[in-house]
Amino acid sequence: MQLSILKEKGINCYIKDEYTITIDPLLSPAIGGMKLMVDKRQWDLATKILDASDNEFLQTIACPNCHQHTLNQVVLVQKPTGFWEKLKFRLVNGQEAEVKKYFQCGTCGFKLEELPTEE
Repeated sequence: MQLSILKEKGINCYIKDEYTITIDPLLSPAIGGMKLMVDKRQWDLATKILDASDNEFLQTIACPNCHQHTLNQVVLVQKPTGFWEKLKFRLVNGQEAEVKKYFQCGTCGFKLEELPTEE
């Protein structure tokens, strides 16, 4: 979906390792999964476009606690310091940093691990 959004806005991008992961999903942790690759010269614009798209989508979802449309995504990045810790992160996560994401209501502060699903 992100690839389509960026291409629609004229951003030069592609998906790296898409076919490898599709053929053998067990290789995903070893090579770090599929990656959205963007031209360096368009990186800032691509980031702004994707952030705006995410925020626009989040504003359509009501907080399950206060029912306001003020959800925000919070991203925490933990980077290892030593060689062995970097190696462990690479083997376990497929990358050298651990990224944790959650959603928080801007009105009441309610935290969600996942977005609520409509039933």
